[in-house]
Amino acid sequence: MSTQFLSAQAAYVQPGAADFKSPSHDLSRHMRSAAQVVSAPPLPSPKVTGVLDQADIDQLWSIISYIGEAWRLAARSTLDRSRFKDLVALKTTQTPSYYTLYRMTTALYTSLSRQYGPKGALAYLYTPNPASPPQNWEVVRAWAIQEFANLYVSQGAFRAYGWWLFPGFAGGPFDDPNHLPYRGI
Repeated sequence: MSTQFLSAQAAYVQPGAADFKSPSHDLSRHMRSAAQVVSAPPLPSPKVTGVLDQADIDQLWSIISYIGEAWRLAARSTLDRSRFKDLVALKTTQTPSYYTLYRMTTALYTSLSRQYGPKGALAYLYTPNPASPPQNWEVVRAWAIQEFANLYVSQGAFRAYGWWLFPGFAGGPFDDPNHLPYRGI
């Protein structure tokens, strides 16, 4: 891709451009998202395994459930609390483990809840680029929040967009450690 083309494309999608729904704008948005994923911090302590307590699981369930509430997708999702709890157990008791990440996520949610209240904390967690992000924001955003959004949409919520099939990686059993849903992000 030539530099001239990239410059022309960048100029085309600057704020104030007439058509924000153009293919160029979508491409730029996807490229920025991909760059954020590529530059994501590493998964924290992937060798540390453990079992989360019920309070942590409840907080994680609140965080993922917020997607259904905020995006009005709850009626379409097939993800339930029991399946989510099983998935979290698998992802925290085997390597690479998300145990440390999920503890960071619940700690951040607790801290934000004290500052903004529970609903405000949930909204903040899904804010793409907050002004002064708190400690561990990038890790939680890259590993937990992004994956929760992918998981939630792939578990039936995609039907809200009129789709019948979703070519996602979250399909398959939740109890096979060798083929866990959305493990590869």
